[in-house]
Amino acid sequence: MRWEYMVPTDFRKAVEETGLCIVPTGSLERHGEHLPFGCDMIISHTVACKAAELEPAVVFPPYFMMQVHEAACFTGTVNFPQAFAIQAFDLLLKSIAANGFKKILVVNGHGGNNHMLDYFAMSRLDEPTDFIFYYTNVGEALTDEERNRIKGLWETDFGGHACEMETSLFMACCPGKAKLEYAPRQMVKPLRRFKHLWENGVHNALWWYADYPENVVGNASYASEEKGRIVLDIYARALARAIKVVKEDQEAPRLQAEFTKLVREKQL
Repeated sequence: MRWEYMVPTDFRKAVEETGLCIVPTGSLERHGEHLPFGCDMIISHTVACKAAELEPAVVFPPYFMMQVHEAACFTGTVNFPQAFAIQAFDLLLKSIAANGFKKILVVNGHGGNNHMLDYFAMSRLDEPTDFIFYYTNVGEALTDEERNRIKGLWETDFGGHACEMETSLFMACCPGKAKLEYAPRQMVKPLRRFKHLWENGVHNALWWYADYPENVVGNASYASEEKGRIVLDIYARALARAIKVVKEDQEAPRLQAEFTKLVREKQL
């Protein structure tokens, strides 16, 4: 059930029956020369919509005002100051909750958002909310059988961004919009320009750019829509399982109430 397609009567019924809103998150950033900037949010939204057909929930429109500092140097990237991005996301979730949802599940399609989502989830403990926040990533919590089936599809053995896998998945989610003729024909592997730091346990924010100055990993020239459709189906079924677990979860609401009570008692 897509939020933007619903009328008030059906929306109120969906809130009452499911209690869950899914927020697909992504980014606007470079994915090489062959994929559109909105790749991540299009994938997360498509997977979420297909999963919600299997396990009913309301799916919010794709949201991109997240964290993409690591790609801010590339044409097409839209990045936001960290304080604004956190505040805007917080206000979005509160507005969703104000419509009656007691649970919100973020389905993330951009790897860089994990840093923001981890911090956001922990920092919300400082402020009591009337909803429970959950998040997962596209393609997370696969069974061994699902993981092996996906692994058997690829003709390349290295990837991670704008690669054979992500390109195939995008082609299934958004047919006709990828331009494989612009994809690199050779394997793109990390340059390891920070090897001297990593070997000594030192971290730096430019680690991604140091490895992948074109924001591309792997070799997308082997991608196909047919491969992507298989992955899309598997990812949707895996997410549907996660949606069911979140809808049935009673422990997180109980513990959130307990934690909030202890915080308030401490402040007295």
